[in-house]
Amino acid sequence: MNVLLITQEPPLLSEEIVSGNAVRTLQIRSALESAGHQVRQVWLQGPGPNPAADRDSTFRNADELQGILLKQSPGAVIVLYWELLGLLPHDIRIPVILDYVAPRSLEELFESPETVRASLRRLKNNLRRCDLVLTGNELQRHLLINTLIESGFDLRLVDPIRIVPLGAEPAGAPESSPEGGEWLFVSGGVSWPWRDSGSYQARLEEFAGSHNSLHWVHFGGGYRWHGSSANEAQDEIPSLPSGIDLRPLTSYRDFSRFLTGKAHVGVELAEWNIEREFSQSFRSLEFLRHGLPLLCNRYLPLARLIEQYDAGWLADSPDSLPSLLDAIISRPDEWERKSRNARRLVTEALQPAQTAAPLLKWLESPARATRLEAEIIHRQEAPVLGVPPLGKRLKRQARLARTVALRRLLQPEKGTGVVFVTRSDLFPPDHGAAVRTVESARAIAARGTPVAIVTHDRDQWYEVTREGITPRKYAAWTKLLGLPGPLAKLLHFSKDMPYSNSFLYLPLTDGSFFWRILLAARAIRAGTLQAEFPAYAQPCIEAREVLECPVVLVEHNVEYERIKAQVPELLPTQYDNLKAIEIDLCNRSDAVVCVSGNDRQKLAEDGVHPDLLHTVPHGVDLAQFESADAEDVRKRYDIPPECPLLVYHGTYSYPPNREALQIFADILLPGLEANGLKCHLLAVGKEPPAASPHPRIHLTGSVETLAPWLKAADMSVIPLVDGGGTRMKIIDCFAAGLPLISTRKGIEGIPVVAGKQALILDDWDEIIAAVLDLWQHPEKAARLAAEGRAMASQLGWDAAAESYLALYSALA
Repeated sequence: MNVLLITQEPPLLSEEIVSGNAVRTLQIRSALESAGHQVRQVWLQGPGPNPAADRDSTFRNADELQGILLKQSPGAVIVLYWELLGLLPHDIRIPVILDYVAPRSLEELFESPETVRASLRRLKNNLRRCDLVLTGNELQRHLLINTLIESGFDLRLVDPIRIVPLGAEPAGAPESSPEGGEWLFVSGGVSWPWRDSGSYQARLEEFAGSHNSLHWVHFGGGYRWHGSSANEAQDEIPSLPSGIDLRPLTSYRDFSRFLTGKAHVGVELAEWNIEREFSQSFRSLEFLRHGLPLLCNRYLPLARLIEQYDAGWLADSPDSLPSLLDAIISRPDEWERKSRNARRLVTEALQPAQTAAPLLKWLESPARATRLEAEIIHRQEAPVLGVPPLGKRLKRQARLARTVALRRLLQPEKGTGVVFVTRSDLFPPDHGAAVRTVESARAIAARGTPVAIVTHDRDQWYEVTREGITPRKYAAWTKLLGLPGPLAKLLHFSKDMPYSNSFLYLPLTDGSFFWRILLAARAIRAGTLQAEFPAYAQPCIEAREVLECPVVLVEHNVEYERIKAQVPELLPTQYDNLKAIEIDLCNRSDAVVCVSGNDRQKLAEDGVHPDLLHTVPHGVDLAQFESADAEDVRKRYDIPPECPLLVYHGTYSYPPNREALQIFADILLPGLEANGLKCHLLAVGKEPPAASPHPRIHLTGSVETLAPWLKAADMSVIPLVDGGGTRMKIIDCFAAGLPLISTRKGIEGIPVVAGKQALILDDWDEIIAAVLDLWQHPEKAARLAAEGRAMASQLGWDAAAESYLALYSALA
């Protein structure tokens, strides 16, 4: 089987300082390969440049990891750090195994207790992508059981946990012996806040200071990934009166040589705490595999094996240490026996092929985990004891009376219709939100489902049928329902929120939405209310009480994050308020649709119930692109045939799109010209700048149909460096058959394989070189365009409509 290991750091290099995670990864890989599996390791790229040799083995975000998964097509995935689960697709179909050998939640209690509950929430959400969990011992297994149940695992018939202890390969017998009366005790490791060795170290220092025969060497330092040059171990032990030698962390190779050549006893002592009791110690196994008897705490999980094999000594408290040390150094003959037992313990019980046996057995017939049915989430107000305040009681009674009266008056007949509730700037659909809303409505209506669209417009709503979109007038008396429009806007715009985005939150204060939703819903016999953007869910939730139909909230972006990125003057209090509103409205809806896995992960981490979250990617009107003829752009803008025509489209009031346009003007077009290629750029989209930032950038303004303009170009370049959501422009360019070059940010949320459907580059010089290469090698450009077009063919709005209809059916 092809197995993909997903790790936080690169493979172990013996000439570098290594972490326990790297050792664990090597052990699992060794066991898998010995069992005949083909193993590939990929890891999270750290800060700094990425060597070319590593580019096929590293990832920086969820999109790059998904590209690797598509390219490698493994039979199983093993994730070696739990946070990395959050980068996997939510709908991954490959069996996923998590190695959870370190109880991270217990570590975080000591490191940052204020964040531990948020981390547990992330862990619970991430485990939903997982099918099997590996723990290091039985205690860790019990620690996870409740979390797995909360994550949706059905534990009644299948146990999704396998105990795979840390392993160790025998490294031979020690070359040094304490028979001459000189003892060297060794300890080491990263200085973690949950590892308090102070009391034991003090006793050890006192003893070493009064017994010249005992030396103690401690290797310590911070948790960093770097080479060994800065921390070379000394060849000789310094002659210190105290007998204490504190050394920096050293390379794995040099540490191993030190243990083999000089050390006699390994030390793993610290005050008891809950993390220590559940933990596994990589250091302890290093000592044992080098034949060093282990002096450790009795409470450690490993202590049972130490006692069983007589491979060391167990300490109960710091006060017991002096007498124990005295007994150890007085019996060098006993050391010889315990050293042999340490090697026997490793050989018989701790070799990776043995410890990984439960994992290897599971991989013989891997299966997806059995899940519980999705949780039924009740959103009624919680019952209270006693009598609520008068104002709240009257408001509750008035709302109940309104609901009863409206049900009797309207007598709504529930059907299969869908009411979209959204912003007004839909026609022409020349920005992403409008395109998604209008095309989704059309595709759903094309399947025979009645569709209505309710916007800010108080005069009319829109009926969507197979034949098209028709405005329908509200009765004149409906304007009497709610505050007059100007007054409602005046009250709304006086609230504390960014002015540029406040129109998206108007439904929070404009009560007329509620009444207009009821009228449109009655007209089409609605069975679902669909809010496009968070605030539009508020009147839908109110109308749900009358219509008794579910509310679906479509998140075009994670709005509070988008606004934070685009509004520099946003205050922290404003951000917190927008976030609280959005999370609350999501949780009060019956389903929340995200456009990408990234957005879905963010909302789950920030508090949206995971069972509410679904993903429906953007689509594209394939028929429009297939039937459209290319616009004669070269004639219109006098572009010579020998000059490549690039295209970029978007709404230019959106700051990231304006920035991309400036990058073309300042960097890309001049850079291409310096390399002998005089490119032109077709900048398609509404609200362009008043003047072109470059003589060869041609601003089209808003266009009625996008396809002819894209098909007129030779290739698309997407130099986005900021923004959120999923890039519809990428799918449009694929559908137009354009070879595409993009930054990672520009193609975020699109599951492509880099180099197959698109070239993904973040360096401007590399982008310039890629444009030159595609222009000079049209066969390369054609292959790239064909792969992109094939991907677009699977992303039509018909597929999105089927996903929506399946969701409506599940909620009915």
